[in-house]
Amino acid sequence: MANDNFYGYKRKANKTKGKIGVDLDFEAVNPYEFKKGMYTELEKLGTTLRESDEDQREKATETVLKNLGEVAAYYSYMEHYETTTRNMDRKPSFKTFLKELEGHSMKEIGEKFTEDKMKEIKLKENIRAEVRNKINELFKTK
Repeated sequence: MANDNFYGYKRKANKTKGKIGVDLDFEAVNPYEFKKGMYTELEKLGTTLRESDEDQREKATETVLKNLGEVAAYYSYMEHYETTTRNMDRKPSFKTFLKELEGHSMKEIGEKFTEDKMKEIKLKENIRAEVRNKINELFKTK
C-alpha cells in the first residue's frame, strides 16, 4: 500500500534473503474488505485508524488477515448478520449464519441451487406445446 500509516500493514522481510518480497496472504485479500476489517478490529480495541499506534494496527492486521483467509467477505457478512439479527431474541451464531449463506453464492451456469425458491418460467411456446399434447392425448384416447 502506498500509505502504511493508515492501514497498519507492512510487508514482512523474507528471513532467508533479508529482502522484502510479495506477501501472498495480503495480495489475495480484497482491499475494501481489508479496510472495513481494519476499522472494525480497531474499533474493538477502542481506537480509530488515525489514533492507533503501530502495535494496535499490527494486531488488527493479523486478525483481519486471519478472518479474511477463512471467509473472503467476512466483514461484509458480519455487517449483514448484525443488521438482520438486530432485534432478534434468539440469535443464531455467526458461524451458523455463514453456513446458511453458502447456498446463495454465485454458481456456474449448469449448476442448480439447492434452496431455490424460484419456479421455472414457462414460455408461451412451452404452454402451446403442452396444450397441443393434451389435445392430442384426448383425441387418441377416443
